[in-house]
Amino acid sequence: MKIVRRYLYIWSILSKKSFFVHLTRKLGFFVFLTGKILRFIFFILFLFFILKKTNGIGSYSKDQAILFFVVFNLISSLSQMFFRNVYTFRQSVVSGNFDLILSKPISPLFRVIFGGFDFIDLVTIPPLILALFYAARPLSPDFYQVILFVLLLLNGLFISFSLHTIIASLSIITLEIDHMVMIYRDLETMARFPLEVYGKKVASFLTFFIPLGIMIAFPAKALMNLLSPRFIVVSVLFGFVFFFISIKFWNFALTKYTSASS
Repeated sequence: MKIVRRYLYIWSILSKKSFFVHLTRKLGFFVFLTGKILRFIFFILFLFFILKKTNGIGSYSKDQAILFFVVFNLISSLSQMFFRNVYTFRQSVVSGNFDLILSKPISPLFRVIFGGFDFIDLVTIPPLILALFYAARPLSPDFYQVILFVLLLLNGLFISFSLHTIIASLSIITLEIDHMVMIYRDLETMARFPLEVYGKKVASFLTFFIPLGIMIAFPAKALMNLLSPRFIVVSVLFGFVFFFISIKFWNFALTKYTSASS
């Protein structure tokens, strides 16, 4: 518990630092926040006009399709809010500032992943939670389904942490994190819709190889009571295995890092 309290304290300091940085860039904060809100509104309109002409997407009803979209936005926003620092990590590696991170008496992975809390995404979380209640209401989920949804939502964030760890590791090995992040973001947006609409092979690829299905689709399906107990167990086990692999890959990447001083 002492270690947990220590890292929570460190995270609070890093978050305060990030908040003050946002305060010094008020115009940028407003522009990015406006952009996120407009993007969300435009896609809601896009989804509305598509569903207006149909009864749903694939084998899913209108209400289910909307729930997929809301869950995608919630998990994506939470991931970006907590793990935003990974998006600028390449600059630290190229400039040599990563040497300073390695010299500190804390986990470098913790510093890299949690070093830049995004307060812009924090502003979008309450509306997304309200949208989740609105989207789930017509489906009438019971208490058991809600508990499973929360469990798999946390598992999805766990998998997102592992994916960001792999991206950070690749930035040490290849120095190409900018491209990796954009590829990840593009693939992530495919989970806005039920993965079945892309075909069986693509859906399997996005579920188990790049586990966006487990990360985003499974929580939504749990809330709709469309997920079997077997897949619930598999998703949680997959989360732990994927986390273990990402940590091993991070440790391997550190052995390939060349200090700026050398």
